[in-house]
Amino acid sequence: MRKFFADALVIFEIQALKIRAWGWLYVFTLVIVPIGTLLFAKALIPPGMSDQVGTRLMAGSLVFGIGIMTVNNLAQLMAMERFMNMMKLVITSPVHPLSYALGVVAFALVQGLATAAIILCFAPPLGIHVHLSLWLIPVLVLTSLSMTGMGIIIATWSPTAESSNMLANTLGIMVTLLSPVYYPIERLPQWLRWVARMSPYTHAGQAVNAILSGRGGFGQESLLLLAITAVGLTVGIRGLRWRER
Repeated sequence: MRKFFADALVIFEIQALKIRAWGWLYVFTLVIVPIGTLLFAKALIPPGMSDQVGTRLMAGSLVFGIGIMTVNNLAQLMAMERFMNMMKLVITSPVHPLSYALGVVAFALVQGLATAAIILCFAPPLGIHVHLSLWLIPVLVLTSLSMTGMGIIIATWSPTAESSNMLANTLGIMVTLLSPVYYPIERLPQWLRWVARMSPYTHAGQAVNAILSGRGGFGQESLLLLAITAVGLTVGIRGLRWRER
């Protein structure tokens, strides 16, 4: 058991070392993209709109930023290691596949939470009033973890690096855009609502907005997000392709 967590920590440290080599890219994804998304969302608010609109756009920017960091980047990172034969070195070390999965998912989680912290820091300068609560942390953690299982499957089962990147972009960006994170789900046609409820980002957006607005009532959405996250991680880890055939 000690070796299991020690290996996971080493995998995490290896991923963190890449920030030194690709610092400009991480600055772009961790800072510029989330802040650009928030500024774009803020520009959509007409003058004189209520604070509720601001918190809704803040919640949407948080979910969107986390979705990119923890799904898109995770899948591309694992696919790069796979097709550059770096994963083979990990396998022959030997490292348990669950240790590897834990290390890379933890790294993606840290990136997602860093993105969320940066976005929240820009709320006061932009005149968006948010209500901070300790409940926001576990909800953001679940948001970060909710789609990582699918990211693992994409990275380890895609036939080529190009297809992996394309699917990662689709999953990390399009799923977020197609989820009602910037607006209430009630605005969707009735026949689309059941489809939207299958996305964890739908429930994440509703829960985060309820927390930031201070109105509460986010328990049901958080439980649904927890259930989807548990299923997604289980499927992703069990479906992890550890060796090429």
